[in-house]
Amino acid sequence: MRFLQLDPRQTPEALATNNEILNAGQVLGIEVTVPKLAARCDLGNVDPQHTGGRSDTAAIEVAAVGAVDYRVYCDHDGGPRPSEWGTVTLVTVRPDLDSVGAMAALSLLAQGKDLSSARGRIAAIAEFDKFANGEWPGKRPLPTAENPWPEKGARKLAAIAASAEDFRKPLGERVAEMERWLLSGDEPEGYRPRVEAERVEMIHALENGDIKVAEVDDGRIAVVKSTHRAATMLGYMRAPVVIALNPEFRFQGGTPHKKFTVCQFLAGYVDLPEVVNAISDLEPGWGGSPTIVGSPQGMRSTLTVDQVVNFVSAWLVAR
Repeated sequence: MRFLQLDPRQTPEALATNNEILNAGQVLGIEVTVPKLAARCDLGNVDPQHTGGRSDTAAIEVAAVGAVDYRVYCDHDGGPRPSEWGTVTLVTVRPDLDSVGAMAALSLLAQGKDLSSARGRIAAIAEFDKFANGEWPGKRPLPTAENPWPEKGARKLAAIAASAEDFRKPLGERVAEMERWLLSGDEPEGYRPRVEAERVEMIHALENGDIKVAEVDDGRIAVVKSTHRAATMLGYMRAPVVIALNPEFRFQGGTPHKKFTVCQFLAGYVDLPEVVNAISDLEPGWGGSPTIVGSPQGMRSTLTVDQVVNFVSAWLVAR
């Protein structure tokens, strides 16, 4: 197996890279959330949450049982299993816990590994990824020096999540680190002290106002302006719907640009597909799943916070 990342941007370099990967064939997508790229994955696209509309199912759950029921079909009833695929390239547009975890699970199955020891860690990733925590628990205090990790499951997964998202490493190395962690729980070296230090920095940024968290629409929406990865978590401490603005988002370490993410703790607080439909008239390229959407990948958003708030407010669901 090979593990590569597709580039969602529309630059000549990105198009050339994607063509080289996709034209070779034997490509299976893992959470390829850009429809045009997903359609070119000739073995299909494992993306239950975004393109499948299943916010209750994570990609790693599908991969862990070998049940890739797209154009490739492999289950325990006689279909071809990962070990029978031959040379397959697994691709994603955004390496994270779920996508890299799914790649690692499929790779382990292809190697004939028993995933029994990994089941608890697979379940932890799935729960964290799909927000399987029940209803929004209500407003809670933000992280503090006394309680730096108030969100469920975050501290346990923080180091492996940082590894999965580390664009400085080839994706294959990150998949290998995920494989080891799934089977043994051994964290990749160096990431634990890094994430603990980042959490301390985040708390300092909250205290001095570098991270701004505001509530709008009678407390139903939290607006977070931050360059920190934990923006959505901070928003959920204040409201079930979050609009996160990163004014200096870097796609794969590239040029910083303005990016919005809109998400809900659980489907049913806001109709995000309708938000995407409406907002795309002003800024085409928005997309995502029933629980999380975002402005176009790799491109600077031209919208204001007020514009995004107005779109989201218009599609809040009465509860």
